Amino acid sequence: MRLLNRCGFLLLVLFIQLSGTGPLVRAQGRAPIYEVRLSRGITPPAAALVRRALQEAVAADVSALIVEIDDGGGVLDVAWALARDLHAASIPVVVWIGPGPVDGGPSGALLIAASAVAAGAPGSQIGFALPLARTPGGFSLRTQQLVVDDVVKELTGWQTMRGRNAEWIERAARTGAVLDAERARAIDPPVLDLVVATEDELRVALAGRHVTLAAGAARTLDVIGAPLVTVEPTILETLAQVLAVPTVAFVLFVLGAVAIFLELANPGISLPGVAGGMLVVAALYGFAQSEVRPLAVLVLAAGLILVGLEHLVMSHGGFTAGGIVLLVLGALWLVDPARAPGLAVAPAAIAGTTVVLVAAVAGLVAFAMRIRRDRPKTGAEALVGQIAEVRRAIDPEGMVYVAGALWSAWSDDGPLRVGDLVEVAGIENLRLYVRRLEREQDSLNV
Repeated sequence: MRLLNRCGFLLLVLFIQLSGTGPLVRAQGRAPIYEVRLSRGITPPAAALVRRALQEAVAADVSALIVEIDDGGGVLDVAWALARDLHAASIPVVVWIGPGPVDGGPSGALLIAASAVAAGAPGSQIGFALPLARTPGGFSLRTQQLVVDDVVKELTGWQTMRGRNAEWIERAARTGAVLDAERARAIDPPVLDLVVATEDELRVALAGRHVTLAAGAARTLDVIGAPLVTVEPTILETLAQVLAVPTVAFVLFVLGAVAIFLELANPGISLPGVAGGMLVVAALYGFAQSEVRPLAVLVLAAGLILVGLEHLVMSHGGFTAGGIVLLVLGALWLVDPARAPGLAVAPAAIAGTTVVLVAAVAGLVAFAMRIRRDRPKTGAEALVGQIAEVRRAIDPEGMVYVAGALWSAWSDDGPLRVGDLVEVAGIENLRLYVRRLEREQDSLNV
């Protein structure tokens, strides 16, 4: 009997413990929230990071994936492909333009349209003055119109399914439209579902929200107390994103050219040449990722070549001026705003690299001129300007002693006696041309 009582008591204690830890176990088992940040525009490396985050989020069956955009510049073709992937996701995808007043641009507008929940920070903007729907060149007007109609149908279908404003996205696709976050939330139906200033406010606003996925499944966001997992880019992913910024690629291109010019001006060092080659290759990779105009890259290269020729030809600044003009024009024309809006080269970078390039060329020219003026330190040419002693009378030919050796010499300054001091004025076929020293001439006049 006592044994049964003890067993019952132990079972009661165990039940109480399990009951007390049950909520904790459930809390620990709550599906997490994944988050990925895009701070350098929507380029191919950035899209690859978001797709990796999406794959990991789907595998973890998360409550939601939050895509935070604080730089709306990007390549439209890349943004379109990424938007379709986010729309077709089997988990809720939240796109937030923020934090702070951020210009989401057309790329942000596409991702907002594809998201299950669209959010923006106060003061942020979405949209662009140019149409979101790009029509292929060389096609008939009817074909172009069909392409635009298909794009509009796709975008309005996304918005209608999510209960958001389809009329605005159609206007943005056909003619271009810009809207700030407050107005986007206030119109009926809204363009944005939420306007929140911080991540904490976003998570609170998402709690209990009902969303519809592309497959038609309904989900309720259970995010309060869920652990937040930030998908961080690897070192290579970060480097690729940085190189894909046109401003960075442009600066690296110029610095690489300067390093190559240094190698050409001082052959044999090799370090500047290797470093310059690596910088140029990195810049070309960045140009390819941001889909710049290839002809503009050729203009940049032509400008840099003209600048590099300055220290060889000595055009008194003509080549440098022409090269700088080509460099500035190439930088301004580098990015097509219709294909990659928001990714232009920063004017400050153009001005700064121009100043650095002019200073570098001025230094190279000064260095080359100094070398040309310097007296040779070795060989027979080094004798020019040195003082020699006549060892065999010169009239007009004789022998002089200079630099520890006897040399055949000649002069047109009249007969020179043995012991006279003369100055080496030139050399031809290993025969020195000498002149009487001024003090010797003065003593003879006295």
